[in-house]
Amino acid sequence: MLPEFEKRFSVKFNLYLIYESVPGISIDATLLRQWAIKDANYIAEQYNLIKIKGFPSASSLITGQESWQLKVKNLNDALDIFKCTWLNEFLEHYQQSTPAINFQVKNQQRLLSYGHYYPASVFFCGEWFTGIDRLDHFEERLHTLRLNNEPYHINYQKNRLYFTCTHESVINQKQSVIEAYISLRSPYAYIGLVQAKKLSEYYNIPLKIKPLLPMMMNLSITENKQRYIFLDAIREAKKINIPLKCFADPIGKGVNNCYQLFAYAEYKKIDFIYINALFEAIYVNNIDLSVSKNIKNICKSIGLDYVEALVYAQNHDWQQWTDANQIALDEAGLWGVPCFRYGNVSCWGQDRLVKIEQEICDNACIVD
Repeated sequence: MLPEFEKRFSVKFNLYLIYESVPGISIDATLLRQWAIKDANYIAEQYNLIKIKGFPSASSLITGQESWQLKVKNLNDALDIFKCTWLNEFLEHYQQSTPAINFQVKNQQRLLSYGHYYPASVFFCGEWFTGIDRLDHFEERLHTLRLNNEPYHINYQKNRLYFTCTHESVINQKQSVIEAYISLRSPYAYIGLVQAKKLSEYYNIPLKIKPLLPMMMNLSITENKQRYIFLDAIREAKKINIPLKCFADPIGKGVNNCYQLFAYAEYKKIDFIYINALFEAIYVNNIDLSVSKNIKNICKSIGLDYVEALVYAQNHDWQQWTDANQIALDEAGLWGVPCFRYGNVSCWGQDRLVKIEQEICDNACIVD
């Protein structure tokens, strides 16, 4: 997609080839690779790009890396190398060399030193834009700096919800529930849950919230990744008018305090109101959820009896249902949060909720 930017804006790109990802970044490398092919082809279909059948062969990958060092001078050269690598079109193959390895290591170190961790990323004026899904932020930044070569128009908003089926008609759905797998520690889950609620209300489909333990309670995530996620979530939230400005980390006792009351909130049919209040405490009001008094105040503000919720929790162990939710997510071939499922369609990330909406509309039977 980048050659178009050089035409539309007064910018030139410096290219740095790195490895697939920084070691230790992926939570589940196997599932990530399986998902990546499907997601790449989903994006390709949206933007009329070439689809791929799988990862390149080892010989094509090595040849592509060697060829890059020898031949890539601009974006068009890079596109030719990518095409030959991913479609396995090289007629001759190179052996791996130490210089090709070294220059990728050097570029990876450069990436880390600039505070990032992932490929397919553009760095401009101190800000990172990862993947096609963030090119709308990039083009808006370029427009703000008056770098346009032509009248401004946004090209990269394919993953916004459209609400295309009329909610005034009767929609007969084969599938009855939108499932939202969320974690209190994920700002993307906060954004995604608010959007999922809008889908639920617009199409009159129940929303089932399935909380999970934060990944950070079982493993560590690099500082670069945590920083990018938070800053990226802020701009994603701003784009769709969701308040997000701080982070009162609920990990540990905060999560325990909140999850033990969720089953009662669900029983009272205010599970979204409860979880949304917790999200706002974390990301808007900077409230420490490890303090029981703060939880009591939140419960009072939404009309949830705190004492009754504690009593109810004695027969509804939150650790059992979070484990069950994690198992269900694993069985769907997904990991992390937020994830959403509707019928046979599931997706990872708040910026893939449009896939759920597409499935809703595809299954809709409009009755006069």
